[in-house]
Amino acid sequence: MSSALDVGQPKTSPSAAPSSTTSPTSSSSSSSSSSSIQNYRPRAAILGAGISGLSASISLRRAGWSCTIFERSLFSNETGAAITLPPNASLCLARWGFDFDKAEPVPNWSIRFARADTLEVVKSEEYKGFGEDLGVGGEKGHGGSWGVHRADLHWGLRELVGAQRVKGAISRSTCKEKTRETEGKVDGEHGTEGVVDGGMVEIQLGKEVAGLDCEEGVIELKDGTSLEGWDLVVIADGAHSKLLPSILPSSSTPSAYQAQPTSRSIYRFLLPLTPSSPLLTNPSLRPHFLPHSRGGPLPGFLSWHDPIRDVLWVSYPCRGGRVLNNAIVHDTPSQPSGEAGESVPGRGWSTAVGREEVLQVLSGFHEAARGLVDLAYEEEGEEKVEEENGRGTGEKGIKVHHLFKRPALNSFVRGKAVVIGDAAHVMMPTHAAGGAIAIESAATMEVLFRDFPSDPPQLEEFVKRRLKLFDQLRIPRCNLTMLASNAGPKWLNVKGVEEEARRYSKGPLPHKDTLPWTKEFRQVLFCYDAFEAAEAAVRKEGRVAVGAASRSEAMGSEVKAGNM
Repeated sequence: MSSALDVGQPKTSPSAAPSSTTSPTSSSSSSSSSSSIQNYRPRAAILGAGISGLSASISLRRAGWSCTIFERSLFSNETGAAITLPPNASLCLARWGFDFDKAEPVPNWSIRFARADTLEVVKSEEYKGFGEDLGVGGEKGHGGSWGVHRADLHWGLRELVGAQRVKGAISRSTCKEKTRETEGKVDGEHGTEGVVDGGMVEIQLGKEVAGLDCEEGVIELKDGTSLEGWDLVVIADGAHSKLLPSILPSSSTPSAYQAQPTSRSIYRFLLPLTPSSPLLTNPSLRPHFLPHSRGGPLPGFLSWHDPIRDVLWVSYPCRGGRVLNNAIVHDTPSQPSGEAGESVPGRGWSTAVGREEVLQVLSGFHEAARGLVDLAYEEEGEEKVEEENGRGTGEKGIKVHHLFKRPALNSFVRGKAVVIGDAAHVMMPTHAAGGAIAIESAATMEVLFRDFPSDPPQLEEFVKRRLKLFDQLRIPRCNLTMLASNAGPKWLNVKGVEEEARRYSKGPLPHKDTLPWTKEFRQVLFCYDAFEAAEAAVRKEGRVAVGAASRSEAMGSEVKAGNM
């Protein structure tokens, strides 16, 4: 792998020549006989290699861009538990060629609301086949609604990033000349229309970006190295982004947009869903977790709620149904326990929590549910889960972290830069929507940034124009979902939320009393095709441009006729 010093190009004309660092095979394709389409690739820097950053690099590569990811970590196992992939996200993953079989997701086809003290289900809704209206209805490899382990999603995205080529895309080495006609043709592979492979993505590990000039496309590493000449910079460094101030308007107060801790926290842990597990042997728990094939409920969300203490325990299966993901949202204890007596502000993403604290929070829950806390701390149970899939979970026992909020941004773009994912919108896990919205944003970039002009000045104007389109598409979707998530299950019944949502989104909203993940709710948040929305925006932009050119030509003709 090349050093970071090799990545930067002179900012006078960075795209006029191919980068020598984007692909191990680029040296063989840089001969004088190579075609211009083979040599010409605009360059994107992606700052962060989480779900958002990896997804952005996949999209931009499929649009023909040369991508370099800068990641401050050294890529150990992705930590965290599971993540939900509703159709708006799985549609994107399916188009990219994500290996659903290897990730072993479990269908999410139902939601059950139950009492914490008796475990009695008081309301349920089934939605088997959810996503069929988007053409992504439920078979593996074709989207649907799923629960997947976060590590498996991250691993699958990394495999796409590291692929030798994009399946179904144009081969630059076989192109004879650069034309828009040849760039738009593919080999008939489903979902690859307009795909032009930008070459293998380079990932630079242990490289923390400390500064950014959005207007000039210049990034500065923590070691002081300055890398110039990027045509596009994607900020994807997470909820506690250090680079967000760079993209805010100069008139704003950066501290006002820092993620702030709420009064709520979340415990998370995984349990083995094996035949000998109490989940299947305890008579109080067995009806909830018995596989559907053996007479149990359709797989999906199970929500135990203690209304007195406002504690919500949500679980759903992943990894082929062998692992149960658990998340317990609760009020942060006034004197929480943790590693080395950590204070409340010190509760980061992977802080261990004491058994006694968890049991105290769950004091209003059925004894069978409380017994699962002991299971989470048993060494044997940890090892069974940890061995799954050879990738591990990255965690043992029960972890806790604070839940954060941040005010909605009025724009995600500035100059040549765009912010996506948690860095753009900090969401509480109320509706399991944050990851899906991040994937949506990345997928939008595939459509917006393809068919780029080969002339550098035209490219700069093209990028600015398409970033404006990105804002028009993503501000309504992202801010609506963030506001919905951060308001909690009561959403539109929370004072002021609907009014703020209407500042950004003019689309339909569910009824105020609609419960999370019921039909009307799903239609608003998850029945969305990011590709089609972006295609429509690009078509509209084209019609506007043609109309303006026609009017200009007509005016010119009239002036000419008048002067004759």
